[in-house]
Amino acid sequence: MRISKEPEVRKREIADNAMRLFCEKGYEATSMKDIAKAVNVVPGLCYNYFKSKYELYEFAIALYANECLAPLIEILQTEEESLDAFYEKIVAAFIRNDGKEKYHDFFHKDGNQLFHKQLEIVMNDKIQPYIENFIACLNKKGQLKVEDPKSASRFIVYGQSPIVNDDTLTPEEKAEKVMSMIKLILK
Repeated sequence: MRISKEPEVRKREIADNAMRLFCEKGYEATSMKDIAKAVNVVPGLCYNYFKSKYELYEFAIALYANECLAPLIEILQTEEESLDAFYEKIVAAFIRNDGKEKYHDFFHKDGNQLFHKQLEIVMNDKIQPYIENFIACLNKKGQLKVEDPKSASRFIVYGQSPIVNDDTLTPEEKAEKVMSMIKLILK
């Protein structure tokens, strides 16, 4: 019996199952046929939404990046009284979520470094404008005096990646190292 679903619901279902299979079997070993079977649909339906497995993967990465970044973006868009209050909220959100992300195991699995780098680029590109706007807003409030918010935000976003992705550090150690660097940059 065929179950009709809204297109966005179906796309999400296909993407979630694809990522689950990529985690279990690996990206290369997973076919669109495998994904369709996991969703309990015919392969043609998957191709109706995604032209290829790679397009499906890109869609799943974008969804995942949005989910991972949502708590940080929410914090960056709030009105706080002090810069320290922002720092505290960002650190708490990072520590609460680090390593517990939905597809963490896939992206951190040995041999999946290229996939992890792709995710890192997508996430950094998505968060950078929010950081830039955050710095510009704090400049207007007189809490910061950063001459070039765009360059500062790029340096912060792309510079923190090696620390955040260092699995030899605890979430607390990562947060402390990144925040100490951010405080130096935003002096």
